[in-house]
Amino acid sequence: MSKLPSWLILCSLFYLTACNADSPVTPPVESPIVATAEVVAIVVSPIATVTSTPSPEPTVTNTLQPTATSSPTETPTVTPTPQPLIKLSDTAPDTINIRGGPGTVYGVVAQMTRAQMAIVIGRNEADDWWQINLGEQPGVWVSQKLVTLSGDDGAIAIVITPTPPPPPTLDPNATATPAPTTEASPPKEDSTPTVAELEAKLDCGKDFCVTYQTMLSIGENGGCIGNHSIYITVLQGPPPGIPMDGVVIGDTFNNVSVASGDHGPGRTEITLWSNSMTLVAKRHIDGTPYTSQESFNFSTVDEVIPAEVLAAAGYCEGSVEKCEWARNHNQVCRGHYSWRVTFHKFH
Repeated sequence: MSKLPSWLILCSLFYLTACNADSPVTPPVESPIVATAEVVAIVVSPIATVTSTPSPEPTVTNTLQPTATSSPTETPTVTPTPQPLIKLSDTAPDTINIRGGPGTVYGVVAQMTRAQMAIVIGRNEADDWWQINLGEQPGVWVSQKLVTLSGDDGAIAIVITPTPPPPPTLDPNATATPAPTTEASPPKEDSTPTVAELEAKLDCGKDFCVTYQTMLSIGENGGCIGNHSIYITVLQGPPPGIPMDGVVIGDTFNNVSVASGDHGPGRTEITLWSNSMTLVAKRHIDGTPYTSQESFNFSTVDEVIPAEVLAAAGYCEGSVEKCEWARNHNQVCRGHYSWRVTFHKFH
């Protein structure tokens, strides 16, 4: 008997063992498509129990939130109301008088030219004079007839006016003597001097003459804590004259000099400390020399200023006797006096 080949024997054993010959294997039944859908439905159904590994607790990170920045509130821009100004009217002379009060009974304290403008700060009750600030001269007065106002005059308040100066006292025993008159020389209706007469009176025979010099009143100067300056005006031509710039004004000791025009047309200033000085017009800035009349001595030292001058400016209650005593006992306004002077070139 011949032997079976070894490979055939192995194959037979393998088949019987692997295929479980005693229990025939039933081939698997393919699931219909519906079953697949049910399985899917089971998977996604919320009833299904899902076993999952819990996720670790999330770590909370404090994130800085941007702070809301409020927009700045815009401040409304306030447009200031322009101050009313005056200038000479077209019909006024080229130079007009500025007075210490609202009327011709008050003295002339300054002059205003066509080149100048002034701020209006008040009016009189009759509403025919303006109170103005003219350069370094606050609270002076000008007739409304001579000027033109620009700006709103509705807010210009009525101000208290200074008391007019008393009329001259007449001697009751004096006998009025009428002025002699002739047909060839009738009396003048207007006593105002002519330009030629005024120039002849003021002309000193030099290039420049000192035609006005005075101490500022205690009120004009701001009291005993006020200014300590010399306010200088330079004019040229027939009276009343027009501003002249470029004239060098200095003291006779050559310690200080200034040129007119640096504080307005024809104007300049010198600051006085605890000193005194006499001024002259020296030359033009182009080098032209001038001859000049000297001013009187301007000072801030009590003992140097005559008591009559202090009293006339309102110091010591206007009493010469009180000023005479007070100026020698350091009880006036030592160091705080101001002055005003005008140099005039007629030719």
